[in-house]
Amino acid sequence: MPALPWVQRETLDPETTYLAMASYLPLKRRWSIPGFLRDTLAIRRQLARAEGLIGYALDAEVVKGVFWTFSVWRSQEHLDSFARSDPHRRIIERLRPRMSQTRFEFFPVSADNVPMTWEKRKASLR
Repeated sequence: MPALPWVQRETLDPETTYLAMASYLPLKRRWSIPGFLRDTLAIRRQLARAEGLIGYALDAEVVKGVFWTFSVWRSQEHLDSFARSDPHRRIIERLRPRMSQTRFEFFPVSADNVPMTWEKRKASLR
């Protein structure tokens, strides 16, 4: 599966600092990959209507069962609201036991640094 390119939902304001979230999501077993990919489609549909989302992208090494996400939000409150809503909340609860050690990084990002390359996105997760 190739990287899903940056999908921008809102125009960036050059005077605003946004919240970025980068995640590293490794699966414990390869048999979890089809379900993870199916869940990704459901979450993408949710992202399409998420309030406060500036944009997002996904990268994957499907054969290894390793995934990275990157999203930019207007605020922590917007990100939290998305994370607590279904289907994301329900999917995360179901996936948690199937995941190896996940990593999440949250950091401020200015409009001129969005979108970032995957190299920059993953740097904080290594």
